[in-house]
Amino acid sequence: MLSLRNLDKVYANGTQALRGIDLSVAAGEAVAIIGGSGSGKSTLLRLVGGLEAATRGRVEIEGAPLRGPAETVGLVFQEPRLLPWLSVAGNVAFGLDGLPRQERDRRVGEVLARVGLEGQGGRWPKELSGGMAQRVALARTLAARPRILLLDEPFSALDALTRASLQDHVARLWLEDRQTLLLVTHDIEEALLLADRVVILTPKPGRIEEMVTVNLPRPRDRDSAAFEQAKRYLRKALDRSLHDQVPARA
Repeated sequence: MLSLRNLDKVYANGTQALRGIDLSVAAGEAVAIIGGSGSGKSTLLRLVGGLEAATRGRVEIEGAPLRGPAETVGLVFQEPRLLPWLSVAGNVAFGLDGLPRQERDRRVGEVLARVGLEGQGGRWPKELSGGMAQRVALARTLAARPRILLLDEPFSALDALTRASLQDHVARLWLEDRQTLLLVTHDIEEALLLADRVVILTPKPGRIEEMVTVNLPRPRDRDSAAFEQAKRYLRKALDRSLHDQVPARA
């Protein structure tokens, strides 16, 4: 479904963000990307989202090279990025102009209900809490019905309780839709809650250090002994990735 083939990303100032990234994500699979500062996690997601071009290598969707933003790929950013002059419903409907009005309204109502905001379409972004705003951003992406969903640390700015609630909510939505999911996060627990596999990147430049299969039943239980054991393993693997670095290629 989604393939990253020998990706390098070097910026104009000479900084190499990624080196030699090879990764295949099957249709309906959830993969989390974790790594220390400078490991190129968000850069990787922007390449997959078609927002940036690789210096070398390519991104493929169903065997076809990605050459820019695609309708089949939806991206939820770290910040909600809502348009303040549009209502909640207007923000969710943004980008659905090609649909008949009745279908657009039906789809907006459906996704707002799915993210726990039923009946909130008439509110304005300035009236929303951080968690509600991020739910609207998620609804906006889901309304377009992408086959690939990219999440770029979407809960990092929220308080712990709101973050945990949204993590559980996204986990339930994914179980219903089974979209191909690529999540960038610095939160080991979040990676374990959502992912079938966790990819660990080394920093400066970002390279794949290790891939870990998450063999935990869904829905995941944060308080289980198996979950705690998996957290400890990932924490140690992440620590290894920060110390086992090699010099950047000239």
